[in-house]
Amino acid sequence: MDMFYILNHWHWWALAALFVLGELITPCAYFLAIAISAMLVGIVTRFMPGLDGIWQLGLFIVLALISTLIAQRIRNASEPKTMSENPPQQ
Repeated sequence: MDMFYILNHWHWWALAALFVLGELITPCAYFLAIAISAMLVGIVTRFMPGLDGIWQLGLFIVLALISTLIAQRIRNASEPKTMSENPPQQ
């Protein structure tokens, strides 16, 4: 459990950069959502350096879940509907 107490804002920003790189390789919007979550946790950790690592990890999990749900809604709303999903009205 000691490894969670050495996290600082640079760790979160590096993780966000890795997720952005993953988004560039496979454009699906989910890696970008998780990268934004990591970046936000990095910002919180920058201004609250005494925050325990386990709380940082919990915040990251919550933000990642919320951001991926938002990304899923945006992606589903932007996909074109097929004829089987929207039959023509008679």
